[in-house]
Amino acid sequence: MKIGTTNRIQKLAPSLLGTFTEIEVPDYIRATHTYHEKIEVYKNRNEQVTKYFSGQMHDWSILEMKKINRKDLFLRLNDYSTLEFAYALIRKKGLSINESELMFPIEFNSSGTIHLSLNTVGNEGTISPCRFRQMQDYLYEEILVWEENQIEIAFNFWKRNSFLLLLSCSHIEIKEYQGQAWREFFGKKYDVYYHYFETERNKGRFLTDYSLCQLLIDEIESLQLEL
Repeated sequence: MKIGTTNRIQKLAPSLLGTFTEIEVPDYIRATHTYHEKIEVYKNRNEQVTKYFSGQMHDWSILEMKKINRKDLFLRLNDYSTLEFAYALIRKKGLSINESELMFPIEFNSSGTIHLSLNTVGNEGTISPCRFRQMQDYLYEEILVWEENQIEIAFNFWKRNSFLLLLSCSHIEIKEYQGQAWREFFGKKYDVYYHYFETERNKGRFLTDYSLCQLLIDEIESLQLEL
C-alpha cells in the first residue's frame, strides 16, 4: 500500500504536483512520462481505466460525494463528455431541449476500503488531512496502484481550492445512468448518435470537448448510418 507511506505529494502522486504547488522538481518530467506509460498498461488490462480513469473526467461536476458505512466512497458525477455531445447535437439540429436541465449521472462506489481521506496540500507539497466534505469539481487523478483486489488512487478535487482525496480499496463499482438520461431527453430518434458516441469513448477516444463532439457528429452523418 502506497498511501500512508509518505506525506509528500511529490513522492506519492508526482503528476499532480503542478496543480497544488509551484515546486520545480528535476525528475518531474521523467516521473510524469513514467506515469503515462503505467496508465497505458492499466488501460490494456481494464476498461474502467480506459473509459474513465485516464484523464477522461477532467472538469466534471461532482453532484454528490459522501462516505458510506463510514469508510467507503460514494461519488456521483455529471458526465461532462455526454453533456458536451448533447449540447453539440441540440445546436446542430436546432432541438427544443432546455440545455440547463441536462444531466447525465454516473456513480462510483468503493468497497473493501482500507483508506479514505480528504486532504489539503501545502506549498512545499505536505499532505495534511482535513474534514471530509462535499466537493464541487473533479479535476484530475493519478492511479497509484490498479491490480486485482487492490486499487489506490489520488484524486484532485476542487471547492474554492484544490483538495487531495486518497482512496485505497479492493473494488470500484461503476453505475452508468447516462444512456437512460439520454433517452429521457432525446427519445429514441437519436439513439444511433449516442451509441456511436459511446462506442468511440469505450475505445478511449477523448470527447470531453465541444469542438470534438461537433466533429464526431459530422463523422456519424458522413457514415450514412440509419439516422
